[in-house]
Amino acid sequence: MDVTCLCAAWCDTCADYRDGFFALAKEFPRARFRWLDVEDDAAEVGEREVENFPTLLVERDGAELFYGPLPPQHEHLRRLIQKLVENP
Repeated sequence: MDVTCLCAAWCDTCADYRDGFFALAKEFPRARFRWLDVEDDAAEVGEREVENFPTLLVERDGAELFYGPLPPQHEHLRRLIQKLVENP
């Protein structure tokens, strides 16, 4: 499972979210956590619309399981990942 956070370097919410995002990676060692800056990594972000930060993309074997903004509390992402892990 790939968990990607789409954020921006200039976004204070993103800066505050980043450490906790990577701390979750330790709880889910089978998932790959990635951080993409919507400007610096624009080629990889592609045509995806990002209207709010943080926006999360969760994929498994190339299939999109979730894409959208989440409240910037890590518990929301933790619950989402747990649900997706439990129900493949």
